[in-house]
Amino acid sequence: MSSPTAGLLVPLDMFRISQFAAMFSELLASKARNILDAELVVTRHPEAPLFLMQITGSVIDGNPATFWRENVDLAQMASRALPRQVIMFYADPGETPADRREGFIVAQQGQMIAGDDVGTDRMPADAPDSDWPLAKLCQQLRLPREDLETSFADGPQVSVKLMEPSAADDQALLQELFAKEMAAQAAAEAGEGPEGVTGAPPPASVGADAGPGAPAAAPAPKKPSAAEIAAEDAKRRAREQAEEAAAAAARAAEIQSGLRSSQDDLGIIVAPDAELSEPDQLRPFIVGALKGDVPEGISRELNKTLQGKRIDVAVKVDFLSEVFIESTPLSKPQFLEISTERELGGKKVRIAEVLGPRLGYGSLISTGSAPHVFVSRKPDMPLPEGLIVELLG
Repeated sequence: MSSPTAGLLVPLDMFRISQFAAMFSELLASKARNILDAELVVTRHPEAPLFLMQITGSVIDGNPATFWRENVDLAQMASRALPRQVIMFYADPGETPADRREGFIVAQQGQMIAGDDVGTDRMPADAPDSDWPLAKLCQQLRLPREDLETSFADGPQVSVKLMEPSAADDQALLQELFAKEMAAQAAAEAGEGPEGVTGAPPPASVGADAGPGAPAAAPAPKKPSAAEIAAEDAKRRAREQAEEAAAAAARAAEIQSGLRSSQDDLGIIVAPDAELSEPDQLRPFIVGALKGDVPEGISRELNKTLQGKRIDVAVKVDFLSEVFIESTPLSKPQFLEISTERELGGKKVRIAEVLGPRLGYGSLISTGSAPHVFVSRKPDMPLPEGLIVELLG
């Protein structure tokens, strides 16, 4: 990687490009950023179902990686306008290997749900590329790293000025991004094959078997109507949703089957065998004041005892960047700056208030090396010392 690269990866859904340009324009203008020459550039990957959004112009000050890392709220805003997750990434080789920094943020419905931010404070400068966040992100997306570094170089691309988003013709822009598919569809409707030769069947050969009694050629298959395509798509989506729901239910049952727990005057803290990246599985175990039955996995015998009390979770955390300070993944320097030293269960630890993505504020407890522990109680509240020490290992 010879120069900084960054951008916003968006799933291949239909959207108005001018709407995103207007949103980004308003947000950057509110920060008094110079967007006079800024443009939103959208590139479609030639094969994968992804768009890449980038911003060009003097507003990025020559370093797109720093620009996107400092403006993660652009990803949050974009995720509110799309039904699926968006991924903001950045990679900066730095002036020297010691200045290298890479990271990414995953956002959905306006919330940061995952992320990683790595500099040489966490990774040796001579570590292989495969250990850095961009390589791991590409592995998950099943993309070559070069695709991100070259900004989908072989894909169709359009741009919109941030100062004049209303002047953009969204339909024309999308047609340009999907020109290849539209041309193929037009050729198919005209009965042309891939080489431009008509797809009509060749005339029957004249021979001994060709005669009045010869069977007629099979009719061309009927093209499905728009309604039929929509119905099939609805069935596919329903099937996918059912499969996802079944997988989530199986995972929930697995987590509920072996909960470790600790009780105190405030309530109960459970330690599910889950990760922070599974907020949907963890949220049922975070209750401010119990009314009714305890969550599945906690003994029903505690229903009466826990009425009106808290239920919290304690979860192992492998990387500091899995939690956030406001909208920024936590880094080691930040943690050392905001944390306080304390002794828990005979261990010296550091504790800081952090944000668990889609879980709320809580405490991050660390001995200085992984694993760390996130507890859904703030540092000024009683913490389950024995359970935390057990999780810290």
